[in-house]
Amino acid sequence: MTRLAPRLTVTVAISTLGVGVKRIRLPEKHADIDYLILLQMPQDAPAGLVETLLAGRDDVALLARPDRGLSNSRNAGLEQARGDLVLFSDDDVMLQVEGILALRDQFFLDPDLVLAAGWRAERLPQNASEQRLTRFNSGRICAPEFMVRKGAVLALGIRFDPAFGLGAQYGIGEDYIFVTDILGAGGKGIAIPVVCGSHPHASTGDLWNDPILMMARKAVILRVFNRFFGRAVWLVYLWRHKFKKWALR
Repeated sequence: MTRLAPRLTVTVAISTLGVGVKRIRLPEKHADIDYLILLQMPQDAPAGLVETLLAGRDDVALLARPDRGLSNSRNAGLEQARGDLVLFSDDDVMLQVEGILALRDQFFLDPDLVLAAGWRAERLPQNASEQRLTRFNSGRICAPEFMVRKGAVLALGIRFDPAFGLGAQYGIGEDYIFVTDILGAGGKGIAIPVVCGSHPHASTGDLWNDPILMMARKAVILRVFNRFFGRAVWLVYLWRHKFKKWALR
């Protein structure tokens, strides 16, 4: 008798901060998906709202965090997730279960896969296709677009760099650095043209007229490509984005 492969379960790790919890909108329950809400600054969360989110949802758990910083939150999500796979998300994201499951299926198909990336609905190109991830094509990846095999990432010893991300010294780039650290440690990553969710609001990474963010972008590139090669990559990056509105001082 043929034995069916065990199902892989997914934890969606949702980072939020204080009053941001009111923005969370969860999809309907699915047997293979659970949600872990990582709440920093829990004292600022509106009274009763957390209880409302959890009411009648045995697929939703909440972890109150005394620390700050998005990377710290994401690391807690990775370490505390109960699923085989972890998808990282934020409180202002609208999730699409079909895309999450399509991304999950890639890990069924390839036992060596450590990371799989989809797209946000508003960013999916018409000509998008499956591709192997590298340092050069994974810079666009952010929540809720990427999923990892929890056990494999923990075995590689990879975590989000707490120097990057909202609330840290450099306010962007934590997802890109995490992805490239996995790839650099030998983890296999692919991108496929599926939509995992949408982000209807402006992102910090979309701001091009803030000199502090520009210097943070430079720090991200130097972190990913090392300080020698990274300087050349930074110059190419500036040239490619010369038509965007930014100020560099």
